Amino acid sequence: MSILRLSIKTTLIIAGLLVSDLQAQESSQRRSVRRSEQAARASWQPTRNRVRNTRVEIPELAGRDAVSKIKQVQGEGIPTPPPEAAISIVAPSDSGPLDGQITLSPVYEGEIIEDFSGDIGCDSPGCDSPGCVGCDTIGCDGGCGASCCGEYCSDTAWRPCLTLCMPQDGWVSLEFLGWWQDGMQLPPLVTTSVGSVAQSEAGVLGAPATRILRGGEAYHDDALDGIRLQFGLWLDSCHTWGVGAEYFSLSTTSDSFSASSDGSTVLARPFFNVTAGSEFSSLISYPGQIMGSVDVQSDSELVGGGILFRRLRRAEEGCSNWFLCGCPEHFCSRSELLFGYRYLQLQEGVSIIEDETTLSGAPASGIFSVIRDSFQTSNQFNGFDIGYTTRRTRGFWSLDTGIKLAIGVTHQKVRIAGSSTITDNSSGPGTPVTYVGGLLAQSTNIGTYTQDEFAVVPEFDLRIGYQMTEQFKLTLSYTAIYWSNVVRPGDQIDRNLNPDLWPPVLTPPSLPNRPEFAFDTTDYWVQGLSFGGEYRW
Repeated sequence: MSILRLSIKTTLIIAGLLVSDLQAQESSQRRSVRRSEQAARASWQPTRNRVRNTRVEIPELAGRDAVSKIKQVQGEGIPTPPPEAAISIVAPSDSGPLDGQITLSPVYEGEIIEDFSGDIGCDSPGCDSPGCVGCDTIGCDGGCGASCCGEYCSDTAWRPCLTLCMPQDGWVSLEFLGWWQDGMQLPPLVTTSVGSVAQSEAGVLGAPATRILRGGEAYHDDALDGIRLQFGLWLDSCHTWGVGAEYFSLSTTSDSFSASSDGSTVLARPFFNVTAGSEFSSLISYPGQIMGSVDVQSDSELVGGGILFRRLRRAEEGCSNWFLCGCPEHFCSRSELLFGYRYLQLQEGVSIIEDETTLSGAPASGIFSVIRDSFQTSNQFNGFDIGYTTRRTRGFWSLDTGIKLAIGVTHQKVRIAGSSTITDNSSGPGTPVTYVGGLLAQSTNIGTYTQDEFAVVPEFDLRIGYQMTEQFKLTLSYTAIYWSNVVRPGDQIDRNLNPDLWPPVLTPPSLPNRPEFAFDTTDYWVQGLSFGGEYRW
């Protein structure tokens, strides 16, 4: 009896040891599975698309030949399942050939950004077959989903540098400009007369023989070249916040005119005589009376820039038909809110210089005069800038559209100067004497004048891009800028003159005091095309 009890006790002990061993093995397996799941979660990245199950009809498939048969079918056009795909074999019986199906079921975890159905060709961004979707289009990769549309999203974002280092995750673009601006309007400045005319009608506006040589139309309205530089940094890896800067400059454009005569032809500068109430002219050259030359110079320069913060407002991607393709293709788009600071500066000027000498036999013969008039304007705009921009990417092409509105103040400055240098050589070499005042610039309007005016500056941009590499693309852009309130030199010229004010003034001048100065403002625009490239890192 004691032996039987001992045997039972020994059997129970052995059974307990076996159960403990089995439990330990099961616990070890569970820990191994848990570690595998944790590793998978650590390497998990959000996916954009969920691929629906692809069912493949494979008759008479033996279990051990499943792998080789799958490879053979894939070679016939079935897409390769991703590494995380689950492969299950369905058979009608437990033995014999499998007359059933192989189900390739990709299993993804994470947020579903977009749901596609149909056959998916991921080897090219184009339209390889009906119903295709280009999954490898540049700019729609990474773990940020549609927000990376057209962006080079890296796993690093900008952070302050404690030592010298390169900025991280940014962009830079350089474009060459071919723009046109609103022309500078100038009043008639130099005239001539055709044929023989009386001195009282020589070069006078409205006379039948008078022709305008300079002025009376717009200048500086030809194509202007320049450059535009844009650069900035993204403040997070998914490009939802960024800060950038822009600078552009149009080359200074100059226009010149020169004319001279030995007295055989007429040269004159027209004006309206307020004391006589009619059109008159100041002669530069007239047969038997005077000879001389005149030079007219004008110039214009525009620069601008600003600082903008960028905030992602919307991002999406999907599949749609394209009118040039006719089949579904992958697209993505993003929209951003822009706000920041805007600066513009427009500087222009007009100068007129005439040299004249009275001929022998004429009244006051031997008098040599140099007369100078100068009108310079400057406009500086500072304001708050706000705008909205969208980008749509399809394959290697992208289309950016944007509109901005800057609201601020234009600081306007007008500088008018004039002088006359007269040398009396009638009785021998004389000494040059310089007086204040020229012809259009007299003591009544000479000076520097400033004022601040409210202004708005809307801007429209359209840009087409073609992705050459993952980080570099070529761009072709159109830009239009409008400026509501500026001063320009031609508008500050007063043609209404009182000849009694011309130097040298020997007697107290009669009224009225003309020319006079009054701010004459107008609007301004510039537009044109630009070509360049953009690099993102």
